[in-house]
Amino acid sequence: MDDTLLARVRAYARRHLGDRGLTPERIAAEHAISVRRLYLLLSDAGLSLEQWLITERLAKARRILASARYDRLTVAAVAARCGFSSPSHFSRRFRAAYGCPRANGDATAATA
Repeated sequence: MDDTLLARVRAYARRHLGDRGLTPERIAAEHAISVRRLYLLLSDAGLSLEQWLITERLAKARRILASARYDRLTVAAVAARCGFSSPSHFSRRFRAAYGCPRANGDATAATA
């Protein structure tokens, strides 16, 4: 049963990655569990909620930056679409994970 709940929690979080209001409280309430139960569930799976969300958001940003469909988006717009409230925080995290986001501020060098 925990595996099913974990899968549902992860799917829900992935669907709402762009929402800056995606909090542990909201995730727990959506699944009718306590925040403590949420953290225990994730801990048992070897996951830190905060780090997992950041990793998922960065992966989403990488997909966006690799897509020609979004080639006119600024780095700030990509950050916002992926749930980051601070473009500079996003840029630092993205650079640490994947290298430099688009050098010209509009998003192209990030996927090489």
